[in-house]
Amino acid sequence: MSINYVSGSSKRIEKMELSKRSLAEGSNVVIVDDFMKAGGTINGMKNLLEEFNAHLVGIGVLVESEYAEERLVDDYVSLVKIKNVNMKEKQIEVVDGNYFNS
Repeated sequence: MSINYVSGSSKRIEKMELSKRSLAEGSNVVIVDDFMKAGGTINGMKNLLEEFNAHLVGIGVLVESEYAEERLVDDYVSLVKIKNVNMKEKQIEVVDGNYFNS
């Protein structure tokens, strides 16, 4: 099974595939992403899960970017948020993600 989706960070059309045998119909699924800018990849995963009639139970993100033009995903838990990147001084400012706000 494959779908095309628009990457949130690059704005390019990407392809995502998952074998029919990889996920049983009606499965409960948690999506975990390493880095989220706008959420396009997660949105693509959600659409792919619909093809399997799977149930999305939650979304976890290790690092999220604070600066996204348009966030495509609202209901997620993040551990770290990148607040500022200073390329000249080679410094990255990070703060707690939304997991620590609840």
